[in-house]
Amino acid sequence: MNANHDPFVLKLPPEIASHIFLLSMGDLDTPYVFGSVCRGWRQLARSTPQLWSTLAFSPPRRMDSTLMETVPHLVVDWLERSGGLPLSLDVSYFVSNSAGFPQEVLLSIINAVSQHSGRWQDVCFNLPVAYLPVAYLQYLCPISPPKDLQKFSICGTGNADAAVTYTPRFAMNTTGPMEFMVDSIPLMAFDIAWDRLVQLDVWRTSLDGFPELIRGAPLLEKCTLVALFLPTADVSETIIRSPHLRTLELYDLRKDVFTELMNLLELPSLESWSFDSVGEDVITENAISFLRRSNSGLQTLEFYQDQAPSFEDFQRLLQAAPRLQCLKLGGDGLLLDYILEELSTSPSHPTSPTGNNAGFLSKLQSLEFFDCSGLSAWECIPLIFRWPHRKLLSLDIKVDSVIISDEVSSELVQLVDQGIKLRIYDLSIEEDYLQRFRERTECRN
Repeated sequence: MNANHDPFVLKLPPEIASHIFLLSMGDLDTPYVFGSVCRGWRQLARSTPQLWSTLAFSPPRRMDSTLMETVPHLVVDWLERSGGLPLSLDVSYFVSNSAGFPQEVLLSIINAVSQHSGRWQDVCFNLPVAYLPVAYLQYLCPISPPKDLQKFSICGTGNADAAVTYTPRFAMNTTGPMEFMVDSIPLMAFDIAWDRLVQLDVWRTSLDGFPELIRGAPLLEKCTLVALFLPTADVSETIIRSPHLRTLELYDLRKDVFTELMNLLELPSLESWSFDSVGEDVITENAISFLRRSNSGLQTLEFYQDQAPSFEDFQRLLQAAPRLQCLKLGGDGLLLDYILEELSTSPSHPTSPTGNNAGFLSKLQSLEFFDCSGLSAWECIPLIFRWPHRKLLSLDIKVDSVIISDEVSSELVQLVDQGIKLRIYDLSIEEDYLQRFRERTECRN
């Protein structure tokens, strides 16, 4: 195609033609494609900085010497064409996919990116852990302070243990990000201003530096911690109060790390909490005291347990969150059976297992069982919805195998017909059980 085959684009006002190019970028890998059409398109693309404000770069699998020399110049050219617009950048270097790609070429690319650090808005670096001490982090430091850095992510690829030995410094202590994500690199490696931080994600590193980060982030609203391990130095026993943290997610943590965090934090604004099972005694002794210390206004609790705690202990946890509206549970069906049985019991029933269940999940609006096994108390579900205060409850169950009698299944289908928000999803066949039962019944009739 050339200019002779373009009946209208070059005849449109430049701002409209540029907008057409922007709308077309969703199907293209690079705006260089426009320039290959004709001179007019090439000039229009080069004069449209919005086309160049996003750069995602990863070294190709195979590069000859000419391409190695060309790539850094292409990056420089790309960034210069973006004018003064905020930049979204993703620079990735995966050792397994980039054999033969010289480190000095990558460093020249990183240096080019750093030259425009004042315009960083959304930046992600995926870099090999093995080279971090001397070859990368020091080059990633912004040359000029970012004016409006929204999100900054830095992930180490390769052997995560290699990152533990070193503490290189990445300095950005004037204007920090609003969102920060780090994977497999010690927090102690960063000297960043945390005063704007609202979201934090930390993966596969130690707790070293975590208390200092939390203290320096008064606006923090969401924190996700995954697969962390104990710090190399003792953590102060002084409780850290994070006044605005509303969402806390803890996954794949060892028992000792979970305990350390529960003893460290006080979160008076906590509304949503998700965590994996770390042992019955930890839930009893640490999670409950953490909620009580935070004067819990918790509204959403998501919990996956490999080994179910006793219902009495779990109920103590629920009692520490009296405002709970949404409960999501997964794992062993024994605990889930207990909950269905308790919900089905009359608020004034004298034989309630706890003696008095008038306040049991009294504000609950949504109950979800996900990835669970061994659930058997299906007959309790119709009983739950007899009570007026449970009519608006949404119940969503995803179970690896559904075995329900036809009689109970018919009652459950009737509940759905009455407008009750009830779904039972059979993971083994990936189907809505009640819909399948309804269709099977209609075929028989």
